[in-house]
Amino acid sequence: MGQLDGKMVGRLEGLFSVCDEMQKVHEVALGVLLPLKGLAKPSREEGMIRVQINGDGKEKHVIRVADIEGMAHLIPLEEGRSCLVNNRIDLNTWNVLYA
Repeated sequence: MGQLDGKMVGRLEGLFSVCDEMQKVHEVALGVLLPLKGLAKPSREEGMIRVQINGDGKEKHVIRVADIEGMAHLIPLEEGRSCLVNNRIDLNTWNVLYA
């Protein structure tokens, strides 16, 4: 499976808490799954995986927050068409960039 080890790449759209009829709270995320563009292993000079950005919004899914295994920084290449996936970003760098 290459660098992704069978995992999917998605773009987070929102985080929600949902309460069911038994008053149990579920933490869920709304995300858009992004299909690979090319190989599932790093290639080219940047050494990163490429994904397609689809504007149709048909690939939206609700998943449990606990099922999210990691984070990545999407680097736009062609506006609205494709991105590089930097899945080597560490938590400290993430906090510096986005905190």
